[in-house]
Amino acid sequence: MSNEDSAISVSELNRRIKSKLSDSPDFKGIWVRGEISNFSQTSSSGHMYFSLKDNASVVKCAFFSFQAKNHKGNPLKNGMEVLVFGSVSVYEPGGYYSITVQKVDELGEGDILLKIEKLKKELSLRGIFDLAHKKPIPKFPKRLGIVTSPKGAAVEDIIKIATDLNPFLQILISPCLVQGDGAEASIISAIQELNDPKWEVDVIIAGRGGGSFEDLMAFNQEAVVLAYYNSRVPIISAVGHEIDRVLSDLAADASAPTPTAAAKLAIPNVRDYLERLDELGDRLQSALINQTKIGRERLTGISNRMVFQNPLTLLESRAIHLDETMNRISLLGKNYIIRKQSEFQRIDRLTVVWGSYFERISNRYSFVRERVEHFSPLGTLKRGYSVLRNKNKKVLTSIQNVELGENLEVFLSDGKLSIEVMKKESI
Repeated sequence: MSNEDSAISVSELNRRIKSKLSDSPDFKGIWVRGEISNFSQTSSSGHMYFSLKDNASVVKCAFFSFQAKNHKGNPLKNGMEVLVFGSVSVYEPGGYYSITVQKVDELGEGDILLKIEKLKKELSLRGIFDLAHKKPIPKFPKRLGIVTSPKGAAVEDIIKIATDLNPFLQILISPCLVQGDGAEASIISAIQELNDPKWEVDVIIAGRGGGSFEDLMAFNQEAVVLAYYNSRVPIISAVGHEIDRVLSDLAADASAPTPTAAAKLAIPNVRDYLERLDELGDRLQSALINQTKIGRERLTGISNRMVFQNPLTLLESRAIHLDETMNRISLLGKNYIIRKQSEFQRIDRLTVVWGSYFERISNRYSFVRERVEHFSPLGTLKRGYSVLRNKNKKVLTSIQNVELGENLEVFLSDGKLSIEVMKKESI
């Protein structure tokens, strides 16, 4: 019998697996502990679907409405740590197993979410998420760096969008693991490589496409967050996720919900700018044409003026104006000279008057002086008279006031004598 004859179909395989699991008591009525993630609820039917995870593994769960309506606890949400009671079943068309949940008991907040929240607070206190540290995204980058898995759809989306927006853009890909063992070190190394100045990268997009909460865990690790923070080149975090932001989003210079959105954020649409430049060029050309037309019309108007038809008319009018000005200046000068001559004539007359006046005053002074000299003591002395004074400087007018032997002073017109009285005689 050939291999083909002994082969079974995929459906048969899934049916057998389902039968084995369904019949095994190890997978019936079991309690499983874990943390809820990827929670969703169908609005029409009320069915709830979520994953149950721990630090190493994850399993899908289905909590159908006919069982969920009996749940009396808090509404289920991501991050809750719970005990799930149910049985393992296989969904044959999809080929995966899940837990059909019958009951859920809440234990508390999940350990993983608590650790992430604690790390978020610590990094925030250290200033890792501060806006002041964030670098501006360059407006017209020439070279884009991409940090992601080379096999995922994310890199293809980024390249397609980026080249559509700017066909002249240069793109460098620094491949890395984005989940699983080694992802943390791989992401850090890829970011550091693109920060090497030799590559001349202007902006980096680092991230991955969508995934479950567990798939995104590498971007919540402290070392990865610090790699985003320490990037010399402006970096955009592009981790595709549904609700919660990963910590790398907060540390990056900018973030986008998807790689496609990150490409649009990083790369301007060159066509828009080229169209804008064309529009500005057209407006500039139109403005130049209008200015040229206006200038030509003004030139025509100016050239038609009389001064350009007969330039000498401009000189003639200026010459006439100059002559008039010179005549006015000459007339003003003559009037000024005449006025000054008249003033000088008045000064000459005043000189004659003052000369006559001074002569009269001089004559009067001479007359008075002669009379004063005639009647003054000196004048009397000159006529032969003298003046006697005793030792007390008293002028003597009588011999009665003089004693024999007394020394006297005799004042003459040209000097003084000292005499002694030897004899007195009355007249």
